[in-house]
Amino acid sequence: MNAESVVSMPVSDLPGGASGTAGRIAPGLAILAALRADPRQAIQEDSIRCLVCGGVFRQLTNTHLRGHGTSAAEYKSQFGYNRGRPLMCRALARLYAERARTAGLASLIRRRPILVEPELRRRGGTRSIALEEFLTRREARRRVRLPQAPPPGIAV
Repeated sequence: MNAESVVSMPVSDLPGGASGTAGRIAPGLAILAALRADPRQAIQEDSIRCLVCGGVFRQLTNTHLRGHGTSAAEYKSQFGYNRGRPLMCRALARLYAERARTAGLASLIRRRPILVEPELRRRGGTRSIALEEFLTRREARRRVRLPQAPPPGIAV
């Protein structure tokens, strides 16, 4: 029995059923189910939770993902992350970005694919939208924008 089968298994099928050992495991499975529904929540300020095994790390390395028989690209696709999303906590991503700016690497890694690849321009820059981006866009549409009051002294 590997981690993937335990995570996807109903609580009633675990040893001990819904009580005993499974009663202690169920909260962890419930957390994983909630994180899989919205994978953005797995990435916190100081940690990232692996959506396969539930482990908490600062960064999901290729070595860890290979232990689950997957690659970073497959993991992102499976759980709905954008292709460019770093699999690390926010603090570590900021640290690496700051180091890249300090070393002058930012000018080397920035490129606009739609300008470099004419095929993208012909297609209008279309690309697949991951679950992460879909959820973010949906939240933006649902956000109620309150009408702004006019500045004082201006009659409406």
